[in-house]
Amino acid sequence: MRFDYFNEAELEQMHGATVEILTRIGISTSSDRLKGLLLDNGCKEQGGRILFTGEVIDKALKTVPSNFNLYGRNGCDLVIEMGKQKAYTQTCVGTPSVIDLETEEKRDATLKDLDDFAKLADALENIHLISPVFPRDVPQEIIVTSETAATLRNSSKPQRICAESSHELPYIIEVLAAAAGGMEALRQKPIAYIEISTISPLNSGFHPAEALIDIVEAGIPLGVVPCPMMGATGPITLAGCVAQHNAEILSSVIASQLLKPGAPVVMSPRVTFMDMKTGLGLWAMPEQGLAAAASAQLARYYKIPSTVTGYSGASKVADMQSGYEHLYNALLPALIGTDIIAAAGSLDNCLISCYAMLVIDDELSSVIRHTIEGSEVSEDTLAIDVIEEIVKTGEAFLGHKHTRKHMRAGALWKPPIGDRSTYDNWAINKIKLEDKARQKAKELLASHEVVPLSAEADAEIDEILKKALKESTN
Repeated sequence: MRFDYFNEAELEQMHGATVEILTRIGISTSSDRLKGLLLDNGCKEQGGRILFTGEVIDKALKTVPSNFNLYGRNGCDLVIEMGKQKAYTQTCVGTPSVIDLETEEKRDATLKDLDDFAKLADALENIHLISPVFPRDVPQEIIVTSETAATLRNSSKPQRICAESSHELPYIIEVLAAAAGGMEALRQKPIAYIEISTISPLNSGFHPAEALIDIVEAGIPLGVVPCPMMGATGPITLAGCVAQHNAEILSSVIASQLLKPGAPVVMSPRVTFMDMKTGLGLWAMPEQGLAAAASAQLARYYKIPSTVTGYSGASKVADMQSGYEHLYNALLPALIGTDIIAAAGSLDNCLISCYAMLVIDDELSSVIRHTIEGSEVSEDTLAIDVIEEIVKTGEAFLGHKHTRKHMRAGALWKPPIGDRSTYDNWAINKIKLEDKARQKAKELLASHEVVPLSAEADAEIDEILKKALKESTN
C-alpha cells in the first residue's frame, strides 16, 4: 500500500528547487578536506560558498546504491533490508532525560538507563534498530563511544549512531569492528550506520564534514541528518523548508559519491518546526508527519534509502495524546514509503525516553507494518467458491477450513497489549494501556536475555574505551 504526498508535477518542482538551491546558493564549510573534494570534482567556489553544478549532481546521484543491508551482530538473524521501504522501527537517539520506570517521574538519563533501554528494545519484536539515550554519568569526551559500547552489549540488533565529533569517530569505528569481528567483517556485514548532522541553513560544519569523509573511507553506511526548524533555521513554509532540507542532505550524499562512488548512504530527513508563541522546537503533529512524508517521497524519487522521525510528539507522558501523535507522524511516511521510522519510545519532542512509550510504540510499529503490507488479491483470498458453498449449504464461515487457514496465517492483526475484551471483563481491574505497557517493560527487563558479545570482543571494547578516555583527556 503506497500513497503520494506530491503529484508528479510538484515532485519535479521540488527537485528543481533543490537543484537551484545547490547551484545558486550552495553550501559553506570550514573543512578543507570537504572543500577540496568538491572543488576537485567540478564544484565552484564563489563568495566563500561551494556551488554545485547540474552535471556534478546528476553524475553523483547515479552511483548511490538503491539498497543495501544492515545486520545484527553475533550471527543474529535480523537483517534490515534498506531500500525495500519496510518501515522498520528505531529507538530515539540523544534523549537526555527518561521517565523513571518506578517513580514515573522525569530525571536525567544514566548509563544504567542506556543499558536497560537497549535491552528492552532488544526484547520487543517490533523494534528493529537501536539508538542510544544520552547518559549524563559518563565522560562526555567519549560519550558516543561509550553509548556505542553499551548498546552493543545490551542488544544484538543493528545500531544507528550519530557522530557528534570527528575526533571521536575512530574509537566508535574500532568498537563496531570489535563487535563485528574485524574491519573487513564490518564492511561486508555492517552492524550499524553512522549519521552526521550538518547545520541549517546549508552549512556543512567542520565536524560533520570531517566525519562524512572518515565514515565513507571506512566503508560504513553513512546517514545524513540535518534538522532545520520551520520558521527558525528554515523557511516557515513546508515546501520551502523541505526543499532547503533536501538540498542539505543531497550535498552530503553527492560528496559521498564523489569520494567513493557506490558508497551506501541513507537520507535522514528531520524537518521540525517552532512554536512561535514559546520558541520551543517541536517534533509534533501534524507538520512533523507531513514534512516526513514529503521528504520520504523525495528519497523515493531518487531511489535512495531513507529514515524519518515518526514516533514523536509533544506529550510529556505515555497517554492518549502521545498515542495519536506517534501514530499520525509514523503512519504518513510509512504510507509514502520509507525504510526506518525513528524516535520510538520518545516523549516531549524527543527530549525524554520512556520505557512504557517504547512498549506502546512496539504495538504501533506492528500495526503500521501490517497496514503497509496491503492485502493479497488472489483466487484464494477472493474466496468466491467459499462464498458460494456457504450460501448453498447454509453453513457458517466461522467453522470453514478457509477461515481457519487464514486466521492461522495472520489474516487479522492482534494487538500485543491493547485490550479487546468486553467492557465488563475490562472493568474488573480497569487497567489502562500505559499501565500494561509499564508492567510489560518491567517483566521484559527482568526476564530477557541478550545474546552476549564474545569474551574477546567484550575485552577489546574495554581496552578501546580506556584508550579513548586517556587520549581525549590528554
